[in-house]
Amino acid sequence: MTDTQIFSKLANDPDFRDLVIAFVADLPIRSGKILELIRGGSIDDAAELLHQLKGAAGIYGYQPIHLLAKEVESLLKNGDPILEEKAIELEQLCLRASAEPN
Repeated sequence: MTDTQIFSKLANDPDFRDLVIAFVADLPIRSGKILELIRGGSIDDAAELLHQLKGAAGIYGYQPIHLLAKEVESLLKNGDPILEEKAIELEQLCLRASAEPN
């Protein structure tokens, strides 16, 4: 996986800038909590947070996070053995999000 930052086109929009900044600031906490819940076996709670992250990432223009959260959500529902690995990948991807306009 690359360490390239990911951006939202909405970061250039003054009407959305503060929302994008808040979303990105919360990503490490949110993605870390999802991983913690998965590791702890709290599947329902993890599924709820994944669903929220998937939707918010799509709304705020972070398509890579949206798509990976969707994949992790599906793996969670199916009890797939690579779930934790993909949840770690999601956490790492969330750490690459930036609110700075590109």
